[in-house]
Amino acid sequence: MAVNLKQALETLHSGNWCSLRFITANLAKGTGGKIIELARCRIARYRPIDISAPATKQPSLPDETKKDPNHNLHFTRNVETQAKQIIKVHPILITHINNTAVL
Repeated sequence: MAVNLKQALETLHSGNWCSLRFITANLAKGTGGKIIELARCRIARYRPIDISAPATKQPSLPDETKKDPNHNLHFTRNVETQAKQIIKVHPILITHINNTAVL
């Protein structure tokens, strides 16, 4: 049985751990075509700082250093692996989610 892209995105956006298989593509560099399999990943989300935790000194960065990923414009999503690695994925290039084909 297969799922459509909308159902695959709902599964990914649920925040639960899932397996993902997708194809890489970089039109700007003319590279891609590799099949990447992530055995356990989930959507990467901003996690607020715990206020009750003791404060640590971190250098404050100016707002100009933050880059807007424009996920809606580029139709991309950041997924996080169990090792806390962030990987950018184009949902259109997802071929399987939880070992189920994506149409």
